[in-house]
Amino acid sequence: MGAPLAIAHTHVHSMRAASGAEALVARVLAADGSAGFGFTFNLEAAAARDMASWDALARKCKVPLYTLLGGRRRASVPALPEAGAALPADLDALRRDMLENRHELLRVDPFAWGSLERVQAVAAAAAAFDLALALIAPNAHPWEIAWCAALAAGLPGEDVRVAPATRAIAVSDAPGLSIDWSLEPSFAGLRW
Repeated sequence: MGAPLAIAHTHVHSMRAASGAEALVARVLAADGSAGFGFTFNLEAAAARDMASWDALARKCKVPLYTLLGGRRRASVPALPEAGAALPADLDALRRDMLENRHELLRVDPFAWGSLERVQAVAAAAAAFDLALALIAPNAHPWEIAWCAALAAGLPGEDVRVAPATRAIAVSDAPGLSIDWSLEPSFAGLRW
């Protein structure tokens, strides 16, 4: 999984966020020397490594993530104040539910699904069934909200939102994921 990128090195650190929560932070160094970062607040580093590889590829190409996903589909991402429970990360069960019209809004935790490709598959299915999609930031951390907004900018569908968020999130045109890593002071102390 991960971006189509020749990776020279991957490193994952555990860090303590200001809230006291533990985060796994990944750094991917591409063969050409470009680097990308990713994170997760769960104990599975795969999502952090996947995110870091996409960040490295976008930085290497000097483009925002949405460019790699087919282009910017929205200039800002609407907010959904209440996150609600995310659907289990089970594509087969989700397909059955969609065929049985069990959802009007798919609540997806992109960290639980583990890779950008799986989130894209869910978004494409939601668009095909004309369902709204909410990308859930499970801990409502600013990094999570920024990742959800970066994804939402390039995902298909008429109704893609980020939750929980209190206001629409502007889509950044900066290369990479546009996550403000300095929001967590301990990030600067990591020795890569």
